[in-house]
Amino acid sequence: MSTETLQCGKRIYLFESRITKNGHRYLMITEKSFGRLSKVMVFHDHFEMFQAALERTMEAEPVPAGTAAG
Repeated sequence: MSTETLQCGKRIYLFESRITKNGHRYLMITEKSFGRLSKVMVFHDHFEMFQAALERTMEAEPVPAGTAAG
């Protein structure tokens, strides 16, 4: 297992490379902020799609806060 921690102000992001009992690799992203934990699991076969979606989102025109995106 590989782990990397990123602290950004009051938020802490943990990136962990893990493997399931049946041998499937996945990335666990955990956000710790204000006493709460939020987790996202991205499985190995979705890495490229996840990364591409993240890049497209970062390059796109931002949506104003409070506006429904869809």
